[in-house]
Amino acid sequence: MRTNWMMLAGLVLTSTALAAGQKTPTDWKWRIDGGLGSVTDAAEPRSGEVTFVTMAPGWHITTGPAALLYHPDYQTKNTDNFAVEAEFFLFPGTSQEEYGIFVGGKHLTPQERPSYLEFVARRDGMGMIRRGSGEPVVNWKANDAILPHPGKETVKNVIRVEAGPADIIFNANGKEVARIARAGTNVDLDGYLGLRIGKDLNIHASRLDVTHKLAPVPVKK
Repeated sequence: MRTNWMMLAGLVLTSTALAAGQKTPTDWKWRIDGGLGSVTDAAEPRSGEVTFVTMAPGWHITTGPAALLYHPDYQTKNTDNFAVEAEFFLFPGTSQEEYGIFVGGKHLTPQERPSYLEFVARRDGMGMIRRGSGEPVVNWKANDAILPHPGKETVKNVIRVEAGPADIIFNANGKEVARIARAGTNVDLDGYLGLRIGKDLNIHASRLDVTHKLAPVPVKK
């Protein structure tokens, strides 16, 4: 689905105006950081709440606490070659928390310690790759591929994780930001995929696409 860029880029509205009357998708699941908090379809989330609603094209998310949002029917596997890509519109605000995608998600109930690989950006144009809430694989670093927020209106960033036969490649807006080898890095890709949204953000995710590559990859001779 092609995003109506002019419609979204022109929105400088509050989350109240955006989310009013929309509903939380019943077929999605989530994990709120810290195991506490809840998801609501209220236009303005209260303390400890995350507003997560369907708003075509995509979903609108306004966070209090940070959250993982995912559809339980879709997963990534260590044995697969795949790509996961999401298109985000970041609205004005002051939070420098992260937003992006995760793959290999498991242990996502509130009582468990979650495990996943995330590729995220933030308002100042920096990006990071991290396993769950542990040490970064690639720490926060500015990159020309990631657009910073100008302070007004919205900014669009397309975040992509592509797992090939040899490497996991991390792209922003069609440009490579980093890559890591699949072998010998102890990166587990088995698990759910979805959206990673940090604290106190107003975000519209217009799409979340997963592609499984079935064709054999040419071997260099």
